[in-house]
Amino acid sequence: MELSQFNITSNLKIVDALPILYIEDEKVLVIADLHLGIEAIMSEDGTYLEHNQTQELIETVSSYLKQLKPRELVLNGDVKHSFHEPPKIENRDVKRFLKEISPHVRKISITQGNHDLFLNWVIKDLPNVKLYKENYSIGKYYFTHGDKKLPKELPEGIKYIIIGHEHPIIEAKVNKLQRVRAPVFVVVPLKKGSITLIVLPAFSNYSSGTPINPAFSDNLLSPILRNDVNLSECQLYALDKNKEVFHFPSFKEWT
Repeated sequence: MELSQFNITSNLKIVDALPILYIEDEKVLVIADLHLGIEAIMSEDGTYLEHNQTQELIETVSSYLKQLKPRELVLNGDVKHSFHEPPKIENRDVKRFLKEISPHVRKISITQGNHDLFLNWVIKDLPNVKLYKENYSIGKYYFTHGDKKLPKELPEGIKYIIIGHEHPIIEAKVNKLQRVRAPVFVVVPLKKGSITLIVLPAFSNYSSGTPINPAFSDNLLSPILRNDVNLSECQLYALDKNKEVFHFPSFKEWT
């Protein structure tokens, strides 16, 4: 099956209108916020989810690794869901996910998210998987989960910062009745310098999402989005289930 690729830039591509970013010049595939094991945690809280997403995510990620053949897969934080010591079901799901996808790529790099406590044990017998506690960079691309402030100084030559954490969506009403929600990639320049921030939508099937709207900046989760960019300059790339990507220009152009 032929892949659909939508260009954010000539080297940054959205794959099949999914929360997958392919960095063509570095041959790197990036996803964020899988939240494996969320079913077990929600069950503890009294919410039963009939469908376990782990096997579906394994099949999806493995399929794109086989088709695109990247040199590296970056999991940009929140691979797992629980904040505390994970239950056995979550341990099993995270271990199975990494074990089954790792043969399909040379290296898997994980930037630790705020949900990724107790993740070290999972990767100790997977030689091509490495955990980075704060950030990770490849060439001009800087990866960090997005739950913490940016450091005062970035590595030399960085042109793009790529985060997750926010689970960004666009939300609107059609004809004042029907509410439309769609996951989005957010692309916006930093206030200082010539660096572009890219926010990935969540890869989890159970992501509720944070609406991106300059009028509600206080609701944003990431301090990077709250403090380091002008939300009016955000461009949104909305993902449609029919493998289409809809590009919305910056908010300041809407008004």
